[in-house]
Amino acid sequence: MKNGYKRLIGCAAALIVMQSVISCSSQNPQLAAAKSELVQIQQKQARYNYPPDSYEYFVSHNQYPVTIKIYKNRALLNRAPGNCKVVICLEQQRGRLYVDGQVAADWPVSTGIPGRETPTGNFAVREKKESYASNRYGKMYNAEGKCIDSDADAFKDSVPEGGHFEGSPMPLWQRLTGDGVGMHIGKVRAGRRLSHGCIRTPGDMARELYRVTRVGTRVSVIKNIEPNYPAREALAAGKEQNALERRARELQQKIYDLTVQQLTAEDD
Repeated sequence: MKNGYKRLIGCAAALIVMQSVISCSSQNPQLAAAKSELVQIQQKQARYNYPPDSYEYFVSHNQYPVTIKIYKNRALLNRAPGNCKVVICLEQQRGRLYVDGQVAADWPVSTGIPGRETPTGNFAVREKKESYASNRYGKMYNAEGKCIDSDADAFKDSVPEGGHFEGSPMPLWQRLTGDGVGMHIGKVRAGRRLSHGCIRTPGDMARELYRVTRVGTRVSVIKNIEPNYPAREALAAGKEQNALERRARELQQKIYDLTVQQLTAEDD
């Protein structure tokens, strides 16, 4: 509560200072130049004035695609059960759920590392299990119960006498291939490949996917962005938009600092 109050006071102070720019900027060339540049940037940003709740806005902001943020369109998700398709883009390390050709959700994934790449191709969900553990990758324990290998491969590594193998948990498992590749809850880092071949998904999105998919739901794993990707313009705009946002923040801070300096000098 105290932190929120402090932020509120800080925002109010910043607003007061910014309002004083109009009356002070003519006396300070640096201040006037910074304010003029900020106006120009805001005009450029307005060219990409997508509605804040739209998928285009999500893509053109947030440092997309390297963001841990998740996009959801609740109206489309409500129509998704039994009527959806999943696309996993390896280039972007993003997953997308399509409903009637529109993006209902977009989320970060972490797929297979080099040497253990996630296979590309068109698949279908073969099996769904809320609780599942890998029969290949996991931890190896000795007879005393001590973990001796936290990244064991049961197909290659021998279980020590008296010891045991414990497969890695893969909650909300959705199998795609016969040799153990699927989608499941797992650790995800935006833009990073971390798995042994599976498609790791953040818990919140994994639960949403598990709810709307069925055995037989189509899943395409592709190397590059899908040809019919509906937000290409927003994706291209995103790079410029992100740079504009960074510069706008710098200018806002500069305007604030210069204004404070000028007001302080006037008080003296």
